[in-house]
Amino acid sequence: MSETSLQGNQSRKEDQASKIPESVKKIISMEKENETNANRKSRIDLNALPTRQYLDQTVVPILLQGLSALAKERPPDPINYLAAYLIKNKNTYDSNNTNSNNNAPQNPQT
Repeated sequence: MSETSLQGNQSRKEDQASKIPESVKKIISMEKENETNANRKSRIDLNALPTRQYLDQTVVPILLQGLSALAKERPPDPINYLAAYLIKNKNTYDSNNTNSNNNAPQNPQT
């Protein structure tokens, strides 16, 4: 790519950014700030919970689903299977946990 085409692309991006109304920019920044504050608050709340509640809200949902899949599949190496299941499905449960939805998803991947 030539230098002039790179500069053209950059100027188009700047033009698009300048077309965004100031009110929309404020809303976007407020949403980002609220999301950051919510993440901080949830971390603080988790630290304040008793052990049983902490585990129930963070680990138990994915662990139960993983153990169910493990019992159904009965692989020859159950520990590695469970570890792989937890890692594979971690993001599904992380997004539920940050949204304060502590229910396990209906169809986790096995």
